[in-house]
Amino acid sequence: METPSPSRRDDQPDEFPKTDAEEPQDSSPVHEGEAEDSDGADAEDYGEEDYAEEGPAEERSEPLTLSELLTGTARGDESSFAAFYEATSDVVYGLALLMHEHPDGAYYSTLAVYQHLWDQADERARDLRLQSATSQSLTEEHLNSPEDEETAYRPSEYELVLEWLVPLAHRIMVERFREGLAEPISLSAVPEPQGGGVAGLPEEILDDLTTLSDAQTQAVALSYLAGGTHQQIADAVDSALPTVKSRLRDSMTRLHAQRDSRETEADPILRAAVTKKDVERSGAVNRNFTNQVSADLEKGLLVELAELYALDAIDDRERALLDETALTADEDTSQQWDTRVLAARRTLSEIFSAHPVVPPGQLLDEILYDLRDREREVGMSMVEEFSSHTEETTKRDPIMTRWMIVTGLVVVILLAILLIWRFTAGQDVEAIADGADDSRTVDDIELAEGGSGYAVISEAEDVAYLDFEDVATLDGHTYQVWLLSADRPPSSLGNFSSSELEEEIVSLRNISSYTHVQITAEEIRGEERPLGDVMAEFPLHEDGPEEPEGTVDDGSEGEAEGEDAQGPDTAEEGA
Repeated sequence: METPSPSRRDDQPDEFPKTDAEEPQDSSPVHEGEAEDSDGADAEDYGEEDYAEEGPAEERSEPLTLSELLTGTARGDESSFAAFYEATSDVVYGLALLMHEHPDGAYYSTLAVYQHLWDQADERARDLRLQSATSQSLTEEHLNSPEDEETAYRPSEYELVLEWLVPLAHRIMVERFREGLAEPISLSAVPEPQGGGVAGLPEEILDDLTTLSDAQTQAVALSYLAGGTHQQIADAVDSALPTVKSRLRDSMTRLHAQRDSRETEADPILRAAVTKKDVERSGAVNRNFTNQVSADLEKGLLVELAELYALDAIDDRERALLDETALTADEDTSQQWDTRVLAARRTLSEIFSAHPVVPPGQLLDEILYDLRDREREVGMSMVEEFSSHTEETTKRDPIMTRWMIVTGLVVVILLAILLIWRFTAGQDVEAIADGADDSRTVDDIELAEGGSGYAVISEAEDVAYLDFEDVATLDGHTYQVWLLSADRPPSSLGNFSSSELEEEIVSLRNISSYTHVQITAEEIRGEERPLGDVMAEFPLHEDGPEEPEGTVDDGSEGEAEGEDAQGPDTAEEGA
C-alpha cells in the first residue's frame, strides 16, 4: 500500500500562528544553489530590497508562514524558532531514525540540525528563499501548454520548506557520520549468489525501492541512508567507480518514474528531469563516467552528476568542485543542473521522510537550554574582556578612577555570580541528589517482566535519578520512562533497551512539576503518551497526590496536543 508522503500531507497548514517576533521579511524565492558556504553577496544579487519588512506584527491579521518563522529565528526570536521546530521536527526526527543505528544517535543528530538552524538562521532563511524561487521559476519554465498551467503540480509553502529542509538535515547527519559523531544504520551488501540486495534495510522503505535492481538498491541505500561516498560504495560492493556512479544516476531515474506514476498531478520539474531516453537506459550501465569527478567534468558530464550531488554521495572536495562548475556553467547547462538536482531532492524527500515521528518531548527544551547556555558563555566572555580592558588603563582623573572602582566591583560580583551558577548548574544530577540534605531512596522498584531498581530523590534540589539492574529483554518493545502529572501532559524521558536501562542512569529534573514516574513497554519508540503495558510506577513525592488519571493503557484520557510544555531543565541523559 502506498505510504503518504509527508511533503504532501493534506492536514498540514501552509501557515502557522503568529509569534512575538517582529514582522519578518516576505519569504520570496530565488536561485537554488547550494548556499552552505555562500556569503551575503547572494542577497544583493537577488534583490534583497524585494524582501523589505512590512508593518509591525500587531497590524498583520494573517499568521506567519514557515519561511517567516525562520526569518524571525534569524532575529533571535525563540518563539519563532519553537514554532518552526514544532511544525517540522517530526519529519527530521523520522529521517534520523531511518539513518541511525541507535535512537540516541538520531536524537542528537536532530538536535544538531536545529542548533545549526538557530546558529545559521539568517543564511538558511536566504537559502530557503533562493530554492523556493528556483522551484517556482523552473515549474513555469517547463510547462508545456496552457493546459499545464491549471493541472501542473505546484508545491505548497510547507512542501517547499520540506524539500529544502530535508536535504539540509540529511547533509548534516551524513557529516556527523563521516566525522565519527554518530553511527549510521548498519547495512551490508548481499552478494548476488546469496540473493543480492541489502541486509538491514528499514521495513518502512522496502516498498519504495522495489522498482530498483539489487545493485541499484545497494548503491542508493549505502549512500543515502548510511552516508557513504561513491568511492566507499564501490569498495563495499566490489564494483568499478564509473559503474557505481551510473547506478546512482539511473536508480534516481527509476524512482522518478515510479513517483510520476503515483501522482495525480504532473510535476513539470520531474518531467523535465527524466526523458524517455533516460528511462530506456536506466537498466544498463553507462560507461561515460570516469574514476574521477574532475575528469567527468572535463568531459562535460556536470548534469550527469546531479543525482550524486543530491544523494550526498560525494566528499567535500568534490562538492566544492561541482558547486564552482555549476556557478560558471552556461545558462542552459545551469538550468539542467538545477532541474536534475531539485527533482532528485524532491523524490528522495518524499521517500525517506514519509515516516514522520514526533521526537521526545524534552528535545526542544534541551535545544533552547543549550542555546541560552551558549549565550551566557558569550556574555561572560564579554564581561571578562571588558574587565581586562579597564585594568589596562593606568591614569584617569579622580572622577573616572572612582567610576572604574565601582565598575570593577560590579564586574567582579557578576563574574562570581556567573561562576557560581555555572558550577552548580553543571553538577551531575546523581551527585546533587546524593548530596542533598533531604535525599531519600525509593528501594525495590520491581519491573513487571523482570528486573529491579531504585530511585534517589531530592525535592529541595528538584532532581532525582533512577538506576536498574537485571532488566528483562522485551521482545519487539522498548522501555519508555515517563514523568506524569494530573494537570499537565506526560513527559517522555526516552526509550531504552534492557541493556541501556541497566547501564545508564536516568536523570530527572524539574520533578516538582510532576507527581509520578511510570515505565511502560512500548512497541513504537517516541510515543507521545503511555500506550503500552505498565512495567513499574511510583510516586515522586512523600504524601503526594493520588496517581494521575489518563495514564492507563487505552489512553482514553489525558491525551495532550503538541509537545510537552516542561521547562528547559527537564532533560534526560542518553535519551
